[in-house]
Amino acid sequence: MTDPTRPHLVVFLISEGVNMIDLAGPMQAFASCNVEAREPRYEIVTASAAGGPVSSAPGLALPTVCIETIDPDAIDTLIVPGGSRSGRPPDDGRSVAWLAANGGRVKRLCSVCTGAFLLGAAGFLSGRRATTHWRWTAELQRCCPDARIELDPIYVEDRGVWTSAGVSSGIDLALALISRDQGRALAMAVARSLVVYMTRSGGQAQFSVPLEAQAAADGAFAELDAWILANLASPLDVPALATRIGMSERNFRRRYREATGRSPGQAVEVFRLEAASQALSSGSRSIKQIARMVGCETEGNLLRLFRRHYGITPSEFRKRFSQGDEVPAATLPSGHSALPTC
Repeated sequence: MTDPTRPHLVVFLISEGVNMIDLAGPMQAFASCNVEAREPRYEIVTASAAGGPVSSAPGLALPTVCIETIDPDAIDTLIVPGGSRSGRPPDDGRSVAWLAANGGRVKRLCSVCTGAFLLGAAGFLSGRRATTHWRWTAELQRCCPDARIELDPIYVEDRGVWTSAGVSSGIDLALALISRDQGRALAMAVARSLVVYMTRSGGQAQFSVPLEAQAAADGAFAELDAWILANLASPLDVPALATRIGMSERNFRRRYREATGRSPGQAVEVFRLEAASQALSSGSRSIKQIARMVGCETEGNLLRLFRRHYGITPSEFRKRFSQGDEVPAATLPSGHSALPTC
């Protein structure tokens, strides 16, 4: 039986070439929780299959204890970070063997980034939903055909097994675990201490809409998208945008859609939606202030924008998200041709 007076034991099981952020990000979140709580809520141990120094991807040697020296029944949370010297997912047979033999005795199994490959090789993703870094989701699905590997989520929990997306999402995972263990208020205090913009629900996409747009666009449109994001309250109709980039309106419409997969109006709409969503979930501005800030001008326009994409009002979005519910990613209905005025 777990002793309720002892700190929650978190063990990081690492392999050669571990990504430092996969390890250090969540580790710091748990350490910061101890500081914010003013008492040791978590005991943090770094382990490896053999024990001793383990070289990280940047070359820093990390001290570890041998995982065999730790009683699996005493581990409250075991986290497997990703990374390897080759840049591919880790391939650590000894860690997989330990996980296969002992992972079922651990109270909560987790992975960060490509650490999911080790959980999968040990059999813990079979029949479960899971995620990993977007670059490796197809490969993980091939390696774990009985799992349901999802591209979009930041993290996924399925029957006690938690998997998270790439690198910095390990912090999101750790904050979710802290919220589950210690309560949302303490998790939010940790987020503030880490200067993390906000605690994100697992169902949010790995890519933000602006990041996707800038990745898809060529250099000129990436710069335009960055300018749009910084000037959402400005007039952003096609004539204004075409003039800014020095194109005719017709050529601009065609070229922008070819480069990004969206019309200029659709892009501006989802940019405004994402900015409003972040403001609602992370701040105390009024809905009227947010509507003006993102260029929707009135509460009514913002209301229609949220109903069109999410099927709920801005007030409902704020209430639900603050309680940790997952909110669907912004999508444009089929055939929709939005104007950039909400």
